[in-house]
Amino acid sequence: MLTVFLIWTNILLCPVASMILLMRRSYFISSLLLAVGLMSLSVLSFIDLRSLQLPENVFVLRKYGLFFEALTVFCFYFHTKTSFRDNSEIYKGFGFWISLVVAFSLLISVLFIPVETLIFSPDFIDEHLVFLTKSGFVVYLLLMIFLVFGLVQLERTLAALHQLQRWNIKLNVISSGLLLAAFALYFSHSLLYRSINMDFIGVRSFVVIAAIILLCYARLFQNDGVKLALSRGIAHRSFVLLIVGGYLILLGVVGEGLRYLNIASAKPIFYFLLLISSLALAIIFLSEKLRRKLKVILHKNFYQSKYDYQEQWQNFANRVASGTTLAEIQTSILDQICDPLACKGGAFYLYDLETQSYVYTVSFNFRRDWRPFSESDPLITVLREKDWIVNLKESHPELEGSLVESFTDVGAFLVLPLFFDEDLAGFIVLGEQIDPDEQLTYEDYDLLRMLSRQSIATVQGLRLSEQLSTARELAAIGKVSTFVLHDLKNQVSGLSLMLDNARDYIEDPDFQQDMLETVDSTVRNMKGLISRLKNVKEKPELVIASVALNKIIQDAAETSGSRVECVGEVVHVAVDEEEIYKVILNLLVNAAEASRHSTPVSIRYGQRKNWAFISVSDAGCGMSADFIKDKLFKPFETTKKHGLGIGLYQCKQIIEEHGGNIEVESREGNGTTFIVLLPLATE
Repeated sequence: MLTVFLIWTNILLCPVASMILLMRRSYFISSLLLAVGLMSLSVLSFIDLRSLQLPENVFVLRKYGLFFEALTVFCFYFHTKTSFRDNSEIYKGFGFWISLVVAFSLLISVLFIPVETLIFSPDFIDEHLVFLTKSGFVVYLLLMIFLVFGLVQLERTLAALHQLQRWNIKLNVISSGLLLAAFALYFSHSLLYRSINMDFIGVRSFVVIAAIILLCYARLFQNDGVKLALSRGIAHRSFVLLIVGGYLILLGVVGEGLRYLNIASAKPIFYFLLLISSLALAIIFLSEKLRRKLKVILHKNFYQSKYDYQEQWQNFANRVASGTTLAEIQTSILDQICDPLACKGGAFYLYDLETQSYVYTVSFNFRRDWRPFSESDPLITVLREKDWIVNLKESHPELEGSLVESFTDVGAFLVLPLFFDEDLAGFIVLGEQIDPDEQLTYEDYDLLRMLSRQSIATVQGLRLSEQLSTARELAAIGKVSTFVLHDLKNQVSGLSLMLDNARDYIEDPDFQQDMLETVDSTVRNMKGLISRLKNVKEKPELVIASVALNKIIQDAAETSGSRVECVGEVVHVAVDEEEIYKVILNLLVNAAEASRHSTPVSIRYGQRKNWAFISVSDAGCGMSADFIKDKLFKPFETTKKHGLGIGLYQCKQIIEEHGGNIEVESREGNGTTFIVLLPLATE
């Protein structure tokens, strides 16, 4: 009765789990394979149930049962082959195509070969045993090989993943391993006795139910004296082998005890204990918290030092060398620092000269926080004065009122200062440890100091390199502008001569006037371009006066030649009219170029608190958050195909020289809005 209940539960749960997998759409190829395998398993369970209920039809039912057994095993195997990885290269492997051909051939064989050539059962009604012919034995041997390679593939996948990734997917791996182990146990009888004992279907169903529960939960709710010095790898493997060996010996003793006591149904009990014990061991060895405790035990009893510093240094060098950008290198550094302490994540903060604060740059499995740490923040004061690694688990009354207090919700526990040339160049905040009870020793702090010194030296070297590159580009554009100035001066001289001749020879007064205005405007524009090219790197010399903001906007709108919708109130600002005119004109030209055809540019202006504001909006393609954060106001960075990337850089310089500010609001596909804040004119 219990076996029937377990089989029916299996039949009903498998389709439910398949629907959950298909709705989640995570790792879609592997999820699709797993869903098909579960549906096949549901059909197989129904066939097995009918075989037990209708033993006289066992040969007819087993013909289809063999097909669905093979289909289920193959789906589970290829699921392990494609889980938790990039599958773009898997199809290029020779082994993949061999396994695919073998699987397809075996499916066709069991479907069309007469079942009598694979199995026979003279007393199935009494014993529930199906005996295998030589051909049947080969079929089940191949299925067992697929199961074993599937389990090996899961182990290889775990070994290749980062420890935090292993921690996040361990329930998925356990559930997949249980599905394979259930069939491996069920088929192992065929390899030992050349028979299939269908009384074990209940045990198989129980294990499958446990696997489905774990799978659904993971998908729906889930990351003093001389001591002997041994190799870390050998010591760790020896310890694991000792546990596994003792476990196998214990199972052997239990099995012999059951046989000696002549307990009825000893084999199902033995296999039930085997599966439960295997599940317990899998949970233990996949727990990163227990693995950390194991490492601490080995350190205390076997190692002379906790860390192999040569190995740590090589890992650091390899990870830093793998990065191509400053952000990637900082992320690799965070990963390297989090690894020995088993931290779940961290964040990198560096000093910014423009804002004179410590700003967030990158994070690794940690909450993003755009708020900068000011120089007066209590944490910055403590780091500068003491040069200590701050353990946030300890009491620090001097940190009261610091921004770091808001990091308690992400489990931040360590702040690592980064000093360069005796100045605090930045710091790293480390997140919660996988084992929160682990106590740090002097060796942990020594390792962190070593890594921090090399990290900031690497990062600062790259930052200085970027600054030098920018300076060189500015020098290069200065040289180019010298040649441009020469050509433009020649053009201006030619235009001036043409104006003089035109006054003598053109007879039509209206034509003369129009030509004079056009040419004169061209001359002024060229001279303005020359002036701007000269002052790319220089701060403008401002002539501050009270001027109506709407007048500057109207002049810029007329010069831009584009459709502009202006709405605002009269407000006077204390600015250099010519310089602010350049800023507004540049923003209007950019907005007109970014907007769709015939779409007007919107400009709003007025007073906001103690500032005058100008808002210029377009309906263009917008900009990404990364471009705004890293490149927007930097020289030579532009989204235009033929742009120099100088306009917005110069606009920002002019606005900041006035004591104002320029802000941007943009989303890709939804247009962009620039907001300029300027000081009001006093009475």
